[in-house]
Amino acid sequence: MENILIEQRPIINTTVAVEESVLKPNRSAFIFITAEAESSHQALADLKKIDEVQEVYLALGAYDLVAKVRGESLDHIKDNVLKRIRNISSIKSTLTLTVI
Repeated sequence: MENILIEQRPIINTTVAVEESVLKPNRSAFIFITAEAESSHQALADLKKIDEVQEVYLALGAYDLVAKVRGESLDHIKDNVLKRIRNISSIKSTLTLTVI
């Protein structure tokens, strides 16, 4: 068996570029939504137009829709996303569960 010598030198002057979005933690929340009678499909279509809404589903039971939203902070979700969701005319009420 032959011995092989590998030269090891330290790496000098290395810079690493990291996107700012990687450093910013994103927060998520699930929003349980009650819609006006016969308006669930319209609410679904309107929710899909909001960038922060990652997923949205029609539901059976106490709530008509369930949406997963994502924002740069919980304040962003509360102040921006929920206001837009609550301003949709076919939505009667919401219940928000934040992910920790």
